[in-house]
Amino acid sequence: MPMEVPAGFVQMPGHDPGIFNSILGPFWARAEGEGLAIGFRVEARHCNPVGQCHGGMLAGFADIVLTGGCNYLARLSRFLVTVSLTQDFLAPAALGTWVDARPEVLAVTRSTLFGQCLVIADGVPVLRASGSFRFGGDPDPRFDRLRRLLAEKA
Repeated sequence: MPMEVPAGFVQMPGHDPGIFNSILGPFWARAEGEGLAIGFRVEARHCNPVGQCHGGMLAGFADIVLTGGCNYLARLSRFLVTVSLTQDFLAPAALGTWVDARPEVLAVTRSTLFGQCLVIADGVPVLRASGSFRFGGDPDPRFDRLRRLLAEKA
């Protein structure tokens, strides 16, 4: 199973061992002009019994893309609490495929961000997701690690 990562992607900053995000990853990010791509390679541990990426993994990935990616795009440096996350599963993503998404900020209010993304597996749309995310506390440098990492790699 190929585990290579497409050119230009760098491994996203890790989380404390044992928290949910550390169990799902690793994830990889690439700045694309003013935009951002986040991806991962489907491993056996991400799959259901028929060798396809589990829907829960895709939903978890979309949540991370929308919270982390939209935080990056909107330059918030804040923890974002998921209030609503809607997913439409479009197609399967097989073991070994590269899966990525580009978050899009739809709106930012005083307390909430609204975003969406399309998750693609080797060029095929597999999931459409949108959500609303409440600001969880004041700006915090812990939630700006992705911006610092990509700036270092530029």
